Amino acid sequence: MKYALCILLACAIFDVMSATLQKVNICNGVSDRVFLPYLGDCSKYHVCMGGRPIDRQCEPGFYFDAKNQSCTFQNAAKCLPTCTNALSSFCYDRTCNKYVLCYAGVPILRECRDGLQYNALTDRCDFSHNVDCVDNMCTLFNDPKDITFIESKASCEKYYICMDGNAIPQTCSNGLHFNKECNCCDFKENVSCNITVSTRNILSYAKVPPKRADIACPAEGANFIAHPDPAKYYYCLNGMGVVLECTPGLFYDAAYEECRAPENISRKS
Repeated sequence: MKYALCILLACAIFDVMSATLQKVNICNGVSDRVFLPYLGDCSKYHVCMGGRPIDRQCEPGFYFDAKNQSCTFQNAAKCLPTCTNALSSFCYDRTCNKYVLCYAGVPILRECRDGLQYNALTDRCDFSHNVDCVDNMCTLFNDPKDITFIESKASCEKYYICMDGNAIPQTCSNGLHFNKECNCCDFKENVSCNITVSTRNILSYAKVPPKRADIACPAEGANFIAHPDPAKYYYCLNGMGVVLECTPGLFYDAAYEECRAPENISRKS
């Protein structure tokens, strides 16, 4: 009987994972030839080509490591974390706008919209200048004749250079700003950059006890439902539910089941 229940639970988790993977194109916003981890199986990975994922399999005895963009020995590979029963989330490696939401041991792949990025410190989608993630832009293949420079969204003086699949942070000399037109540090008057950094105090899900949903949740599947407060929404999983909050300045869009800027609500992204 216990074995049968375990089988049913595993099937339920797989069904939920399959449904959410169909909704999210993991290669959206990711450069070609970037390798992405396979949710639920460390021995597999995806290759993004033309904005679509192509499934690949490591050799027997090897696991995929997203940081190194390669298959390596199982005891050395850094796989995606395993979800616990607690409400939490973690970054979907090598992407900036996707994350895995965990609740009751079930992983759900989520996607931030409109240039928003996942903030691992707050467990939710956030404005890019508060995150400044560029891991989705660097492939493992270097081209000395075409070096990839990436401007920072958090600082006018900062930029990145892609090298061996990693984004290496660089900082211009004092008084200069990065100019994406020439991929160089330039005088401020030649660069259009107006970035302001605000101080916030947003606690992650792990640091705040989850608030139980005050609605009757659907008995099966993963469902995201609008809350009377536009800055909140319900997450229901197989009859259980919690209340999630958007980053200040964002509001829940029921059409896309994610938090967005008010001017983008219900607008196709």
